[in-house]
Amino acid sequence: MSFAQYIGLPWEAGAQGPASFDCMAFFRHVQAQHFGVLVPEIIAPDYENPQVLVALFRHHVERQRWARVEKPAHGCAVLVHRPMHIGVWLDSDGGGVLHCVRDCGVVFTTDSSWPVSGFGRKEYFELSP
Repeated sequence: MSFAQYIGLPWEAGAQGPASFDCMAFFRHVQAQHFGVLVPEIIAPDYENPQVLVALFRHHVERQRWARVEKPAHGCAVLVHRPMHIGVWLDSDGGGVLHCVRDCGVVFTTDSSWPVSGFGRKEYFELSP
């Protein structure tokens, strides 16, 4: 499946694919299918509580395999602040984030349109296989 074929798949809390995903499940799926990186299943106990999501992403043992980088490369994890969110960096169309967004589903947000996307600051991470 090419990256473009994901566009429009729906977001659903806790969904693990292939018909619908939450942001982490979509991230895991893309990493496994396209980059050969297995990321363990991580399900948020409360999608409505930002503090729970922050703790989940920041303190999970899986993050020990991730190295923070200043400039993303194709396939890097993109952690987003406000709201807490995750996606995959693609070098397509000048670079951007492929991610599964609540109420929108899977979208590709170019880096140039990020400032008007409603999402906050991004951090980039390389993942070890």
